[in-house]
Amino acid sequence: MSKALCLYAFDTLYSELKHSKPLALASIVSEVHEAPDSFPNKAPLFVTWDKDDNLRGCIGTFAAQPIERGVKRFALTAALEDPRFPSISLAELPHLSCDVTLLDNFTPISDALSWKVGTHGLKLSFEYDGRYYSGTFLPSVAEEQQWDQLTTLWYLLRKADYNSVSKSNTLKFYSEGLSQGWMELETYEGLKHTLGYDEYKKFKS
Repeated sequence: MSKALCLYAFDTLYSELKHSKPLALASIVSEVHEAPDSFPNKAPLFVTWDKDDNLRGCIGTFAAQPIERGVKRFALTAALEDPRFPSISLAELPHLSCDVTLLDNFTPISDALSWKVGTHGLKLSFEYDGRYYSGTFLPSVAEEQQWDQLTTLWYLLRKADYNSVSKSNTLKFYSEGLSQGWMELETYEGLKHTLGYDEYKKFKS
C-alpha cells in the first residue's frame, strides 16, 4: 500500500491545525518516489488515528471516493469530528500514528463464520424490533485485538449498538438473521499502510 497516502493524511491534519496550505498528493507521491499507479484513482476508504497505540479517531466510507479528496476529508473528519473523542490538538501530533485503508472485494455471506481473522473486514446491518443497526470492523481489527471469530461477531453487534445478545447466543442470532433475511453481513478486504509521526517529521525536514 501507499506510504504517500499516510503522509498526505498527516500533512492535511498538520496544515489544518497550523492554518497553512497542505502539499498536494501528487507532490508527495513524487517526493517519496512512488509509482503513480501504487493506489487506485477511487476506492472506499477509512482513515484511523492512534495515539500511543490507542484509538483516537476512525471514520471512512463504503462509497468509492476520489483518493486525494477522500483521504483529505476523512483524515480531518476522523481527527476532528469522531463523536467518540475530543478533537485532536496540535500538541498531540507527535504521539500519533495514521492508518489509511483502501477497501475492496465486498462479498455478501450467508454463514457468519465464512471469513478469516486478519484477512476480512465485516460490514453488518439489520433491522430488529423496529430499529435499524449497523456496524463494521476493518480487516485489521480482529487480529490486532486477538479476537477469534465468535468474539469478533459479538463485539460487532455491540459496535452496531445492539447489546441484547449474550456471547453464547451470538451465532444463533446471526444464523436466524441471515437465514430469515432481516440481517445482511458482508466481508471485504483492505490495503492498509501505517505511518507514525516520526516518519512524517522526517519527510517534512
